[in-house]
Amino acid sequence: MSQKPTRPTHSAKNERGEFGNFTRLLDRLLSVPHSKIKAELEAEKRNRTPKRTRAASGHAFHDTD
Repeated sequence: MSQKPTRPTHSAKNERGEFGNFTRLLDRLLSVPHSKIKAELEAEKRNRTPKRTRAASGHAFHDTD
């Protein structure tokens, strides 16, 4: 007489708690308007991009003989 292995039982409270945390995270993530995200990304891009000079852009005059 062998017994079948039983799966561990999880309390409903833990499952609801983990699922609740996940649901709250998704709700917070999806509630941010696209315009706000885009504005923040544009601000980061402006702050991160260095200002280029004419010589640094590769359009300076080169003497070719």
